[in-house]
Amino acid sequence: MDKICEPFEFFKIMSLTKEFLEVLIIEDNLGDYALLKEYLEERFENLSFHHSLNFKKGEVLLLSELKFDLIFLDLTLPADSGKPLIKKVLDIAGQSPVIILTGSLNLDFCIESLQLGVSDYLFKDELNPNSLFKSINYTIEKQKQRLHITASEKKYSDLFHLSPIAMFVYNTDSFKFLDVNSAALELYGYGKEEFLSMHLQQILFFKEKDAFLGALKEIRHKESYSFKDYFIYKRKSGEEIKAEIIVKNIDFQNQNAMLVVANDITERLNHFEALATQNKKLNEISWQHSHEMRSPASKILGIIELINTDSCSEEEQKFLIKEIENSVKELDKVIRSISKNATQIQPKKTN
Repeated sequence: MDKICEPFEFFKIMSLTKEFLEVLIIEDNLGDYALLKEYLEERFENLSFHHSLNFKKGEVLLLSELKFDLIFLDLTLPADSGKPLIKKVLDIAGQSPVIILTGSLNLDFCIESLQLGVSDYLFKDELNPNSLFKSINYTIEKQKQRLHITASEKKYSDLFHLSPIAMFVYNTDSFKFLDVNSAALELYGYGKEEFLSMHLQQILFFKEKDAFLGALKEIRHKESYSFKDYFIYKRKSGEEIKAEIIVKNIDFQNQNAMLVVANDITERLNHFEALATQNKKLNEISWQHSHEMRSPASKILGIIELINTDSCSEEEQKFLIKEIENSVKELDKVIRSISKNATQIQPKKTN
């Protein structure tokens, strides 16, 4: 007695049997084709069949606008067979999964076919509606996962290569670069081929190597990490790059790798340093000129106080007013000097 399906599996199977499937069968034996078609119709309600007796006709169908959900391929066709036939079909099948049909069971060739990219390998003499259904269910689920992975990889690739922030990937064992985006190539000044022939240490200054590699070693087993301080990298020209670093452990083409996001803050830090220098010089100017201004200012206040006593003669008042004028000119000279000095220490504008 067949094992009763769990409710979720039952509904999953029912939804699959009602799903519309566009099917291509490349099979030169009409008896095998009729049997396969019968098995499929027994378990699936909505099918559209396309049949080809040879690869040449199958090629025409595969290159047409039709999008096949399943391709069944007999391994022995007139003029084409075996591995060359599989490769020809896979080259033009696109995203459509290919299931191999064969009359001879060869385990080594089965494994080799799966490695080439076929979805399943079925022995004709053991084929029945249930085994065929299981194979199709497995194939469709595997194809969905493959498409999901492909979409995720494309999303990663787009985010990586189109990002305006410098990014690169290196092998955590050898420190060799595995991938790099255009922003990083522009930042470091290398061509892609040249950069990918290098390793991480080559973009670090000698004095920074131990600190940076030590920091990476400490966080190697963390999924991701954002460093609080910046690190200094080296351009191809030898110039310094100061960058904030975020790292993430990833699997890159079956290699243990680290994704590095390097946000260049060189310009920002240089601007801050220039502002700090400017503020220091302004403080010096302020201290120096405050003494220079205090003398004429005190003199003016003293003269005004004296005039307000009404004890000065007309001649003395004229003299005192002249002294006020001289003190004001002296203050004006100091103010002009402050303005000139302040202009000379303006930070340089960055592009």
